[in-house]
Amino acid sequence: MRKHTKYVGALAAASALVAGYASAELEGEVHVGYSDIYEFRFVDLGSDLVEAGVDLNYEIAEGFALSGGLWYGSVNDSGSSFILPGGGPGVPAAVVDNSFNELDLYAAVSKEIGPVTLELGYIYYTYMDSDIADTQEVYLGASVEVGWGVTAGATYYYDFDQLDGWYLQPELSKSFEFNDCLKLNLSTGVGIADGHGGQVSDKLGSVGTADGFQGWFVKAELPWEFREGFTLAPYVKYVDADSDLVSETPAVGGTGLLGGNDHLVAGVKVSVGF
Repeated sequence: MRKHTKYVGALAAASALVAGYASAELEGEVHVGYSDIYEFRFVDLGSDLVEAGVDLNYEIAEGFALSGGLWYGSVNDSGSSFILPGGGPGVPAAVVDNSFNELDLYAAVSKEIGPVTLELGYIYYTYMDSDIADTQEVYLGASVEVGWGVTAGATYYYDFDQLDGWYLQPELSKSFEFNDCLKLNLSTGVGIADGHGGQVSDKLGSVGTADGFQGWFVKAELPWEFREGFTLAPYVKYVDADSDLVSETPAVGGTGLLGGNDHLVAGVKVSVGF
């Protein structure tokens, strides 16, 4: 249940590292951040997310690189429910309320093939102080610049451990550079899922997942390198979740209440490159 679309996320940082250091051998980044909502693939998992991470990238040859790292997050006031496979696919097995801590570990390999960048990776999710079952995903991402500075990409995630389902996120992104220290990053995308236990249906009487279209988002980030190697990046993200997803209301197996809500997420991240 990696919170990939916090973006504020280790995978997003890793992709930036892979794309950005054409001549480097070993590069890295340490970051800390805060977000008022912990939004994961269109589901609100709680408030006051405090996070930290380390991302490393090693260029083996031109256009071919390895990356890896870890991400830690701590959340308060979580009213969300996690559907675990203890009773079979889609059957509620545990509920986590109030607060929880999460540690994600990842490794990836990327390759540039002409204008296309491919990335194959692995993520391990662990929840140290809760009853949430650890799980694992593999993912495959591809991106290409389509013109006018716009990059089109998509990432496919498959949970082969606890959830046995997949999640696909296509998106478009573009950066506007104001000067050597300040730029604006814009992105938009959608989510599609099938059998992925993190996407819980909120329909009356349902004990399964909400498959198909998950929602759409737009995000704006303003990275400012206020000192060489030090970057401050505030951001806002609007998320419109499909009505079949769980809302902020705690729900296990469906409640008949209103489904996925729209959210305006705001946060900031401070990173140090090395």
